[in-house]
Amino acid sequence: MKEQFKGYYNLEEKEFEELWNNGIFIFDTNVLLNLYRYQYDTRDALLKVMEKLTNRVWIPYHVGLEFQRNRPIVIAEQYKKFSEVKNIIDKSILTMKKDFDNLQLKTRHSYINPDKLIESFESIKTSFFNDLKELEKNSINNSSRDEIRERIDILFKNNIGLPPKNQEEIDKIMEDGELRYKKNIPPGFKDISKDEKNPDEFTYSNITYKRKYGDLIIWKQIIKHVKTKSYKNIVFITDDSKADWLWKIESNGPKTLGVRPELREEFYRETNVENFHIYNTQSFLSYANEKLNAKVTEEAIQEVRDISNILRSTYKNSYRNLQIKEVSEKAVSTWLSHMFPSIEYNHQGYPDFISYIDDKKYGFEIKSLQNTNTLGIINIIKSNINKARHVLNENKFHEISIIFCMIELDEEIINKVIYNIKEGFSDIEGNINIIIGKIDLSKEADEIDIFYPLLSFKVKEFL
Repeated sequence: MKEQFKGYYNLEEKEFEELWNNGIFIFDTNVLLNLYRYQYDTRDALLKVMEKLTNRVWIPYHVGLEFQRNRPIVIAEQYKKFSEVKNIIDKSILTMKKDFDNLQLKTRHSYINPDKLIESFESIKTSFFNDLKELEKNSINNSSRDEIRERIDILFKNNIGLPPKNQEEIDKIMEDGELRYKKNIPPGFKDISKDEKNPDEFTYSNITYKRKYGDLIIWKQIIKHVKTKSYKNIVFITDDSKADWLWKIESNGPKTLGVRPELREEFYRETNVENFHIYNTQSFLSYANEKLNAKVTEEAIQEVRDISNILRSTYKNSYRNLQIKEVSEKAVSTWLSHMFPSIEYNHQGYPDFISYIDDKKYGFEIKSLQNTNTLGIINIIKSNINKARHVLNENKFHEISIIFCMIELDEEIINKVIYNIKEGFSDIEGNINIIIGKIDLSKEADEIDIFYPLLSFKVKEFL
């Protein structure tokens, strides 16, 4: 029975030995990009393990392309931390000063004098900022020498796949992806929503790609290369923890059983590979200590684990926010369809939906207020009203409605929206409506989520 359902069977110890002794190690884009997020010692440890496998490492062409495209973004993201740290410290000291000033200690209390404390903090801040300046000077930025990329260039100089022959080759994979994603066939179907509103196409070397098919393109390029070379043992290292790569079940919390059976089955069916496995970077380094005598420190492995957890948490929050946005848009569009003869999804951007009545164009922008703090609410209100004012005239809308949605009723948020509109704007021309409402989530999968408006007003009349 094992031969018929090989995708469901994890490798045995002797097969893992074969992988480490003779296997080809293929790296995903995120593994290379995370090198920029690690401390020097951790980064160096990972690169040394990869260099130890020099003749047995490989990356698909699309991994190389994604790395080059996203590298400047990750570098900028890391470099930005310097200014963010400074801002946190400056704001903390400034807040403390203001709080002390509000207490009026110099006139109301003869014993308490916070000046020495503030001076001590200022001195510590100055010393820390000087250290930070040196670190910033020596860190990688987008205009400096990049030692990480230099080592990656050497490592994969002769160990990278060939580019696509033509546009048709990529189009065929993307067309296949459209069908696979509808059937939840891995990998990549978890990325299906990436291009729904703003298609993220990019072109390089006269070939156009869609970002949501990145995982599938990498997968297909791996299969093609392995098939050509007739390899028998393949290891894929990725820090992508989504369920379209790994088989996950619920058992007193989420539990990962290993590679998704569908992926194993497809890999074994399409190639001559006998043993296939997927590691994340943490597991890869841990086993490298055992199998390659790599001597990676526990501190380095812990940092890899920490970074992965942070990125995973960030992805989950982003994915949850995306789900809330999708739920909001579907519920509101259903509500709008009962009042307007035809509702069109606006693929051009702002606003989300458009309708026409008697040759007049109406726009509707939907915004979720779930998990939004006061500053976030202020930014959402200001940016959307200003954008509505601009679009109203530029695109000849008769009226634009900004619809704020809540999954859970929060009167404090409603009051904040009203207050910030009153405080933030004095004179608004044009027909801009504000609608605030709640979404009742359905209890059954086949039921529709319902939007209930709670408050509605025209901004110019309200002011």
